[in-house]
Amino acid sequence: MMKIIPYFGFVGHYVTLAIFVVAPPALVAQEKRWGKTSDGKFQVQPLTSDTRFRNTTWNESYEREFQARVDWIIRHTARPKGYGGTFFENEKRAYGWAMLSVLGGYEKEGIAFLESEDADAARWHQGTEGIDFFPAFTLKHQVRKYFYFGPWLTPAYKERMFRGAKKLTEIDPLGRPHPAFKNASGWGPDAKNSWVDVRETDNLKLMRETSIFLFAEETGNEKVRDLYRQRIQEQIVAMYWVGMGEWDSENYMGHTVAPLVNLYDFARDPDVKLLAKAALDRAAFNLATKYWRGGYNGPSRRDYGHPYPFGGSAAMIAWLWFGGSPQMPTEFESDEAEFITSGYRPPAAIVEFARRNFARPATLLSVKPDGTPWKNLEQVQPRFFETQYYGTHFQFGTLRQGTEAPDINGFKILIEHPSRGADTIMAAPCSDPLLLASPRYTENVLAPHSAVGHYDQQAIYVTEESDHPYQFLIPNDAKVEHRQEITFVDCDQVTLAIWPLNVTPFAENEEATAKIQFDVKSDGTKTPRWNNSRILTAKRNGPGAYGFVIEIADSNREEFKTAALKIKPTTDELAVRGAVNFTGTSGKRMRLQWGNVAHAVRVWNDGRERDWKSPLELACYHCLPENLAEQSWKLDGVMKVKAGGYEFHCRVAQDGKVSYTDK
Repeated sequence: MMKIIPYFGFVGHYVTLAIFVVAPPALVAQEKRWGKTSDGKFQVQPLTSDTRFRNTTWNESYEREFQARVDWIIRHTARPKGYGGTFFENEKRAYGWAMLSVLGGYEKEGIAFLESEDADAARWHQGTEGIDFFPAFTLKHQVRKYFYFGPWLTPAYKERMFRGAKKLTEIDPLGRPHPAFKNASGWGPDAKNSWVDVRETDNLKLMRETSIFLFAEETGNEKVRDLYRQRIQEQIVAMYWVGMGEWDSENYMGHTVAPLVNLYDFARDPDVKLLAKAALDRAAFNLATKYWRGGYNGPSRRDYGHPYPFGGSAAMIAWLWFGGSPQMPTEFESDEAEFITSGYRPPAAIVEFARRNFARPATLLSVKPDGTPWKNLEQVQPRFFETQYYGTHFQFGTLRQGTEAPDINGFKILIEHPSRGADTIMAAPCSDPLLLASPRYTENVLAPHSAVGHYDQQAIYVTEESDHPYQFLIPNDAKVEHRQEITFVDCDQVTLAIWPLNVTPFAENEEATAKIQFDVKSDGTKTPRWNNSRILTAKRNGPGAYGFVIEIADSNREEFKTAALKIKPTTDELAVRGAVNFTGTSGKRMRLQWGNVAHAVRVWNDGRERDWKSPLELACYHCLPENLAEQSWKLDGVMKVKAGGYEFHCRVAQDGKVSYTDK
């Protein structure tokens, strides 16, 4: 064994670290970018790039905190074995675990696994030298393996990867007839008749297209390189002009960002590198609007139900960039390998926004597109209208149509907790409490045609007549109190008041709580699921529309309850047109008029109707009362963020040109 003691001077604002690495003799030819500091902390030197590609407001304090989180992740993931298998897309986790283990000192074991023969090498990958480039999740990790860990791969294996990548990209691999095709079922090349994954969600598309671009650029296949550069540009331009199709997904957002990190780190084309940076800045702000204290708020597309800190990939990656949680995660995604070894860091304005270093209360209005907006940018219309309210001890997010099929969470609240960070509250007219976050493509579990009116700390949620009960997920240690018809929920620093609308008062549901808290196996053993939450349920008790009104207070608990008991919603028109009027304890007046489709929902705040076509409402982002964040809808491709004394502006023109200021 040999000891290598390289000294890494971090450029710009990065901290200087002395890193001590012990490596097997076969691996000593290269100075590593990872190892332990003199005080025994695992650290990874970021890849460096020219100043024009870096957010220079990222400072030494941020980097020290980031490296502390790096140390935590490596300590809890690095291991000598047990990475997983390589069948189809099992590398989604396995390659990440192996790379994290390399960073944690298990170089020999981790590299050996990364070079191990793929389970499908002979069956599916003969055309690419036995190297698996097919599933998007695998392809994304192959990029990091080749470009970052390449110097520590054996020369023969790296050359084999090069030859495989050259064959992969000699013509467009998407839809290229595959010799293994036999009209099988599933997602493999034998079923999809393609040399690469054909799936089109944001995360999978970006994994495929950034990876093919990078490998085509590396191997000199210029025609395919240029084709994929154009496809990448179209998607990133759409991010700045209308947004993302798979927007803010608590389950997939981290997986969406990881391939952009690859593109940023390894693209040689400076224009593509700037596009990657712009996409990462936009994605970082998406995360910053929802992430808080380890939790991840809604609304979001593809919310798969992780109502606890660090649930899903979005919160995990946001924590790595932004920190801000009183507790540390114990479960990881494996994509952390990409982020830890990357040179990308968000601008300070976005970091401070994520840490809520701005005057609160504040409201952020935004719209989101549907489907695949990059395909026909000029024809895209906003599909989802979001209201996000930032209080002192909570944040509250809704969509005007509430939670809906197939995968949309439209009502979610994060509540500050001193030790847990942020507790999650959700509500929807749903028969299965495990699908409360979204139906997850399951039919007949969610009532159709809902509407939400949201005005700061209060909201009205109304649904078309249905047999589905309203379910409310609350923290397990919250105190529930019933006074008159109101259900009060006391959390650590926040109180909810819930008025029923044509439903029974919200009451404890022991059966639903047991279902969400533990998974019971066939042998009777229990494993925790959402054991820090419980369920309240209310059932419709009359014909017509039904729902609830909620108001949230984060100060003067008893004064709030006393005031709440003196008011009640006006429901004279509930049965006629699904309309409700409500004046909260603060004097703010609301009216919601339900419609059986989203665009028919009408909302009035203090007597003024929300005009869904006005510039105020029709914006990718618009923050009130101050311009903390601004991004227009199909106007100029400019995003502006201001927080903590910093400002960040970025523009992506329709021709793909990028300009930005970070100060």
